[in-house]
Amino acid sequence: MQFFKGYRARRGVAALELGLVSPILITMLVGVSDFSIVYHKQLQLSSALLAGSEYAQNKGQSETGTTLSNDVANFVQTISNVTLSSVTSSVNGGLVATDYYCVSGNPATYTGPYSNGALCADGSTAGQFISISGSYTYTPIFRANRAFLPGTFTQSVIIRLQ
Repeated sequence: MQFFKGYRARRGVAALELGLVSPILITMLVGVSDFSIVYHKQLQLSSALLAGSEYAQNKGQSETGTTLSNDVANFVQTISNVTLSSVTSSVNGGLVATDYYCVSGNPATYTGPYSNGALCADGSTAGQFISISGSYTYTPIFRANRAFLPGTFTQSVIIRLQ
């Protein structure tokens, strides 16, 4: 009968342990969910910019300059699944839209203008480019994550039109 005596002394210990550990587990779950939401929003921003670059590639043959730039920015804002803080687009980095340039470095540096078909310093051919940038502002669910997650995420892409 001594077996049952030790058993009675431990009744309720599991419930007590669960009560002590559950706030920590819930805090960790909320913290991890913040990071996964941010990752998902970054993927959505990236997908919107990719769609915008494809749109620019298709429209770049028929439109140029400010018209193309505005159309691409509006398309990215419309197609994105998140409310973007800002979307900007510029042809040839805001330089003359009908000229041909060479792009190099990070951040991108435009050199030129060159004639159509001219060779750049890196061996590529001068062309017309469009840059598309988008940003998204995220407020974490869990206040402690504000120290780890920046509030605004920005991505950009530069593609060659011609």
